[in-house]
Parts: sequence; C-alpha cells; structure tokens
Amino acid sequence: MIDAIQTAIAGLRVSALRFGVAANNIANAPASGGVEPYDGYSPQRLDQSTDARGGVRGIVQPIGRPVLPAYAPTDASANADGVFGMPNISLPAEFVDVAVARRSYEANVAVLETTNEMMRLLVDREV
Repeated sequence: MIDAIQTAIAGLRVSALRFGVAANNIANAPASGGVEPYDGYSPQRLDQSTDARGGVRGIVQPIGRPVLPAYAPTDASANADGVFGMPNISLPAEFVDVAVARRSYEANVAVLETTNEMMRLLVDREV
C-alpha cells in the first residue's frame, strides 16, 4: 500500500507541474518579441514518463519551435518589414492540458483516499 501512496503523490506532483506549465503558457500567449533573434517568451511542454518503481515523473522542456512570425507593423517588436515573433502556443491545447491536469489530480487524490480507507479497515480488523 505504501507503493500506492508514493505513486499517487508522484502523480499529484506531475499534475501540479502540468497545470503550472499550461498556466504559464496561457499567461504568456500574447507576449511578443523580435523574430531573429527571438527574444520573447519561449513556450514550454511537459514530458511525462514512468520511473523504475512504476510512478511518474515530469520534465519541463522548451518546445522545439518557440516562435511564429506574425505581421503587425505597429507592434513595438516588429522589424522593418512589420514582422514580429509571437510564442508558438496553441490555446486550445493548453486548455486541454489544464483539464487533463485537473482530472489527473482528482484521480490521484481518489487513490490516496481509497488507500487511506483500506489502511483504516486493516488497522480496525487487527485490533
């Protein structure tokens, strides 16, 4: 049962991390910067994997292509051609990540509650 608790806690941590990455990307979606070199916000992603004990871990990494060129000659970051860089962030994908983080968090809390209930039943039965 201790393994279940440790796995659920690891899942809670990764869920919180996923939520934080998505929230950070959403908050910085309207940011802009110069195109070359790009000096604006670099979006991040969460890579999730399983560890040797069956738990999960998350690693935050920048996405491969952090900038999309956009045309807006009035933007303060625009170059002579009116092009500026905006973060390569898909808001629908980020909102999906928020929902996934929420459901994952809820599932891991349910595992902790169930494990707690099972341990309580075991202790009551032994006494």
